[in-house]
Amino acid sequence: MALYLAIGGGGDVVTAAALAGDEAVGQIPWERYVVDPTPGPVPASALREVVDLGGGLYLATPRSYVERGGRVFKTQGMCVARALNKSIYIVDPYRRPSEVARALTRFSRVVGIDVGGDVLGIGCEGSIRSPLADSYGLAVLATAVELGVEAEVWVMSPGADGELDREYVLKRVAEAAAAGGLIGTVGLAREQMERLERLVSICVTEASSVAVRAYRGGHGELEIRGGTRRVWVDACAMVGFRLDPKVLLGLNKAASLIYSHDAPIDKAAELLLANGIPTELHLEELLARGYSLPQAVEELGKLKRC
Repeated sequence: MALYLAIGGGGDVVTAAALAGDEAVGQIPWERYVVDPTPGPVPASALREVVDLGGGLYLATPRSYVERGGRVFKTQGMCVARALNKSIYIVDPYRRPSEVARALTRFSRVVGIDVGGDVLGIGCEGSIRSPLADSYGLAVLATAVELGVEAEVWVMSPGADGELDREYVLKRVAEAAAAGGLIGTVGLAREQMERLERLVSICVTEASSVAVRAYRGGHGELEIRGGTRRVWVDACAMVGFRLDPKVLLGLNKAASLIYSHDAPIDKAAELLLANGIPTELHLEELLARGYSLPQAVEELGKLKRC
């Protein structure tokens, strides 16, 4: 059985589910601030009505939910589970990448899904706000390859999350290709697009909705993230690139640091910050302290040093 694992947090799992079809779907349970204002990924202790499979891997059903920070909500993976009436997998990023990778050996193949392309970054680019989840996920996949798992990274809808712009993402794809890391391309077919459209209408995601807009004839600039980001809608939003995790690891400074220290995500955030790479965890901590989003982004910019 193959696992389509959304490595970017938030609504990436919606695109993962559209691509997966009847195969398994999984996620790193890190919700956008509008869904879960408590900083950081959802810890395993906050998961409800899930099955603990061991090694940092959990099975969520349509009944599953989260209790955290005085709130009750579903992760977007749980939203997918309810919408499709199927169980989905949740990995615990507070475990070391090696532990999660070992748990993933139960699958014959793992495809890491990143919508937008943050996984192709160095980690401290001026426009990037959320390098941590993707970099952690890449460290997991690279380790899984070493354990004998067939694994790939699929970067879908380049630039659609409004962080790294499309031209930069394509430049990084070219660098991966030059290093022998481009496996091929992938596109969303009509059946997958219709599944994606249904999920976008139910779950909380902006980046995954860009492909739907393109499928319905959209073309032009679109504002997301409350007007703080602009993305381009066109047919390119419906395609992606298949990449070798081990090659990407050599291009992604943040992921390489996490991999070399085998750091769980909270320790990884501290490690990256010490190396000039502030992350979405630091952004959420500033927001929780009362900073406005522009103020928090400005503070993070002061900490970046590539």
